[in-house]
Amino acid sequence: MSDRAFAFVTYNRSRLYADLLLVAAIVAWWLTSLSMPEVFPGLGSVIRAVIELATSGTFWSNVGITALRIAVAVILATLIGTVVGVLPRYLPWTGGIVDDVLVPFFSSFPGIAWAILGTVWFGVTWQAVMIVQILIILPFALVNVAEGAKAIGAEEVEMGRSFSRRRWAIFWRIEFPMLSPFIMASVRIAYGVCWKISLIAELFGAHSGVGYLMQLSQDLAQIDRIIAICLWIVAFVIVGERFLVDPISRFVPKGEGQERKKLSMISFLSRG
Repeated sequence: MSDRAFAFVTYNRSRLYADLLLVAAIVAWWLTSLSMPEVFPGLGSVIRAVIELATSGTFWSNVGITALRIAVAVILATLIGTVVGVLPRYLPWTGGIVDDVLVPFFSSFPGIAWAILGTVWFGVTWQAVMIVQILIILPFALVNVAEGAKAIGAEEVEMGRSFSRRRWAIFWRIEFPMLSPFIMASVRIAYGVCWKISLIAELFGAHSGVGYLMQLSQDLAQIDRIIAICLWIVAFVIVGERFLVDPISRFVPKGEGQERKKLSMISFLSRG
């Protein structure tokens, strides 16, 4: 069997297993809904709730509010995490603060605690929601960029200094392209996580957004509507990654060979 035929058979076998797992999950859902209909709605009820949400202007307006909050939170958390993460490279005395204090603190602090503290400090406001989201996803940018800054080789920077003494040119044309894969990795993770934690933030402190709709559904004991909202969130994450995050990531430099990377840096600096 040729390598191509073997790969084709392996792919179709994996696809078959995935389809069988999906069918098994649907059957298990159906059987569970028959035995516990009061707490576990049937597939038909959930599908109707999904369609009702799709045709609801109120739902889409709240989705837009949540999406805007997520976009702003991801951008701000990425900017803050990037600035703080690269500080030890330019101010060595901050290394202990960033690596030994900030990274462990933000990485281990419970996200639900930020949600509670946000409502206590700022009340039930959109500012509280934004701050909670930023604080929860900040560690992803901070940790990734901090590690990326450590990975920047001294050889490339020294080569840049031989072509230009302008610190900004060296950063923008050498160091930032080397950091960008780490920044993009944090954006990808933060985007998916932020859809999840936005529900927590909005449940605790918002009068609008998808989390607010979830709270209303809980108050009315609409279990099918809660599951439908969760399914829509899964769809939003997948679509956002496919049509927003992936296109942006195509502009991020991939792992080039060292010689090609050095030639690219020389070309950039020579034009500067």
